[in-house]
Amino acid sequence: MRKIALLAVATLLACALPTEGATAQEDGTGERLLEAAEGLQMPSSEADSAWYLVSYAGVDELPDAESFGVMSGCPRAGTTRQDFDETLARLSEVEPWMDEGQVRSARGFRKLGKTFRHALGEDLAVYRCEDGGPEVGIYFVGAADGRLTGLKTISIET
Repeated sequence: MRKIALLAVATLLACALPTEGATAQEDGTGERLLEAAEGLQMPSSEADSAWYLVSYAGVDELPDAESFGVMSGCPRAGTTRQDFDETLARLSEVEPWMDEGQVRSARGFRKLGKTFRHALGEDLAVYRCEDGGPEVGIYFVGAADGRLTGLKTISIET
């Protein structure tokens, strides 16, 4: 049921955005990304993480943090850009103290990274959108074919 809901949200988001050429939905990229993220939990979040497809047309390369803040509606001063590989390496690290669910999620982040690489290539980044409140928007995105595509989740950090 959750997978159906995620796909429905992804379809609505894709339909609401301007399109140029093949969208993430038309070529199956969005579906593959959402499937790879299913069940993943941000380790820093105090609540379950839902994942949403994001797509911005007319973007040929990864923007700087300020430009991404404007594009995504995040507060520019609270938007930071992080290295995709470093972030995924941290999220996919398995520690001896982790329980079974945490280990499964860490391995899932490894799979998510591979899915991003396969679907979107090497031009990848992670953006954090903070406005001073507990909800932090985290965007995993890649630039390919004139479009910035990826996933967004909310991490609750108090």
